[in-house]
Amino acid sequence: MHISGVGGIWPATLTPFTPDGRVDDDALAAHVRDVAGMPGVRAVVVNGHAGEATSLDRAERAQVVGVAVAAAGSVPVVAGVVADDTRYACALAQDAAQAGASALLLFPPAVFAQGAGARPDMAHRFVSEVAGASSLPIVLFQLSRASGLAFSTETLAQLCMDVPAIVAVKEGSDVPELYEDNLRALRALPRPVTLLSSSNSWLFASLAYGADGILSGLGSVAAPLLVALHEAVARGDLAAARAVNDRLVPLCRAFYRAPYLDAHNRMKTALHLLGRLPHPDPRPPLLPVPADDTARIRAALVASGLLLPSSTH
Repeated sequence: MHISGVGGIWPATLTPFTPDGRVDDDALAAHVRDVAGMPGVRAVVVNGHAGEATSLDRAERAQVVGVAVAAAGSVPVVAGVVADDTRYACALAQDAAQAGASALLLFPPAVFAQGAGARPDMAHRFVSEVAGASSLPIVLFQLSRASGLAFSTETLAQLCMDVPAIVAVKEGSDVPELYEDNLRALRALPRPVTLLSSSNSWLFASLAYGADGILSGLGSVAAPLLVALHEAVARGDLAAARAVNDRLVPLCRAFYRAPYLDAHNRMKTALHLLGRLPHPDPRPPLLPVPADDTARIRAALVASGLLLPSSTH
């Protein structure tokens, strides 16, 4: 399944667990099948932040990819590669390829936050070595400036120039000026590189800049709304885009707020309230969301039109 040049909506899926903490294959398959089957969804992503990847061991990550590939049907599955060791990242890339993934979502190692921006050769070597570990195309994750893990615009463009395996960038700079600079740099490349917005606090505005689509955990809960927003902006219908955005804002404000480590935990709770996830609890050290948070999530689902006020879930 080809993923190069594919825009549209790429939901980052969640990883359901059983009450005793194991990966729940049945719930995962149902979740991926549900998301992948929504019109306008072009790929599904597993083993990212939304999927609690760092709480999964190597075998579990391969297991998640395999379950997702079987459940997604003709929709490509993109496997996150989150590792602090280049050798481990290469091993995860190979595992994902063997499990049937169509592409990789490559995260910069956490250690890069300690100053790798001053050593662009470090990023170049890391990305190049992971690219060489499998034949899969790569979606490069551009994280926020605040995280310390963002590539400079120059480094991002150079990586795309030098590593042909990079076919897309998940753009989560979270600063409009940097986002636009990166978008312009990618558009100036001699080959197309898809830009997928991950600007979850301002998705509408990020699409207006000219993104090719959205890659976000929000898609695990509200993929049809993301599809509607993207399509409205693409056809220049700002009134329709504003109307969709009005429905998305309550969800974004409920999910993306301090403590931010609970963002995807809250999405699990939302799916549970919608009757689409049997067990919403994350894997420790994350904890279930408190009752007041659950009430806020329920209110956001109602405000977005995804849940009826009388629902008992």
